[in-house]
Formats: sequence, structure tokens, C-alpha cells
Amino acid sequence: MKLKKLRLFANRDRETRTRIAYIGLTAGTVLIAFLLVLINRWIFRLNEAALYDDPQYEAISIISANGIGAPLPFETRVAMFLGCDRQGDERAVMPGEMSEAEITERIKALWTETLQIHAPSGKLFTGESADSVLKKSRYQATLRDFYNDTTGAKLALWCAQAYYSAENGQTYCLSVQYDSRTGEAYSQNCALFDSVRSEQATAAIGLFLTANGYADSLAEQAILTPTVKGYSGTLTLPDGLLLEIFYSTNEQYEIAFTR
Repeated sequence: MKLKKLRLFANRDRETRTRIAYIGLTAGTVLIAFLLVLINRWIFRLNEAALYDDPQYEAISIISANGIGAPLPFETRVAMFLGCDRQGDERAVMPGEMSEAEITERIKALWTETLQIHAPSGKLFTGESADSVLKKSRYQATLRDFYNDTTGAKLALWCAQAYYSAENGQTYCLSVQYDSRTGEAYSQNCALFDSVRSEQATAAIGLFLTANGYADSLAEQAILTPTVKGYSGTLTLPDGLLLEIFYSTNEQYEIAFTR
């Protein structure tokens, strides 16, 4: 009996010590974890404090939250446009961007003015009525992102087109790349074939300028050099931006921002 009591006492004593050991181990683990968290917070605060007033960081002030989502200056966006080397797939319109209907109205208005320039008497040089061409014209607009894979820059453009299938098999068209948010035009290509005459070059340039908010009278300052097909030249705008013009008589013309 005494031996059994001794064994029972020993077992209970061992269980007690085991419980105490587990409790101590658990408490020690919690304490160590707590100390590690405190040490990490202390190290983080030291590193955070070291970031401030470092000469390699530049302090900025945001005057208004409205400016955060505002479009970049036009000069910056033109530079982005010129640097893009890849176009993405067609995508849906996002908040803050012009709708397809708005862009269609914009190119329709430009197409109307373009036909008026190239048909001063109401008819194109092919004999077709400008009103008839306008009534039968079709329009399309596709929204795409354009990328610069080197810098990672991205610019969203509406690629819009007005076109008409003539009886002689030719397709008269006006293609324009518009900024998706502001509607400014970065480039324009117009094919009217026999109706593209050299004396209309200045007026055509003036339309592109007006579409971007410039005075059409600036077109007279364009430096155009005669070529085998027509003209090529440039126009420096008051804000320092540069336009490049290729005008091929009896074919087409192209006006676009360039470096």
C-alpha cells in the first residue's frame, strides 16, 4: 500500500511539473513574441524617421484634390504620344473619358468643314456633291491604349474615322487620333484624291489648328517646301509644339504633332 501511494504521488508530481513546464513554455513564447513585435516597431520607427528630410526625397504640396485627376499638360501628352510604340486592344470607355457619341460628333463636324474646303462650289473636283457625300458618310470610333514599353507610359486615344465609298471605287476618308479625355487631336489624315489641291493646304492646316484650340491664322506661318507630289513642311506653334505636314496633291494629306 505504501508503495502504491508513493507511485501515485510520484505520478501526480510529474503531471504537475509537466503542466508547469507547458505553462512556462507557453508564457515564454508569448513574451518573446511580444518582445519581437516591440523590437520590430522600434526598428520601423527608426527607419521611418530616417526617411524624412533626406536630400534624395523631394517634398511636394498638393493644393487641391481636384488637380490629382486632371489631365497632364498638353505638351506632356504630346510627348507621350510621340513616344508610344505599341497599341493595345479596343476597350470600353472609363469614367472621365469622352464617349463614342461625343467623338463621333467631333469628327463629323471636322469632316463637314473639310468637305467645305475641298468643295468650294458645293461639289468635289470629281463632280460629286459635298452634301451627298456627307449624307452617305459613315463614322466609326475605337478606343485604345497606346504604350511606350521603354518608359511604361500609356496614353488613351480615340481612333476615329469618317469615310465615304465613291462611285469610282475610291474611299474618301478622314482619320483622326483624339485624346480620350480632352478631345484634342494628335494627328489627322485625309484622303480626297482629285479634290486635294495645293491651294487648299493652308485652309486644311487651319482646320487642324482650330480643332486644338489654336488660331487658324497660324497656318500662314507654316514653312512648306514643294515636293514632287505637293508639299512637306513644319509649323512651330506659340507654345513650342511642332506640327509636321505632308500634302500630296490629288491624293491625301497628313498633319501631326512631331518632335
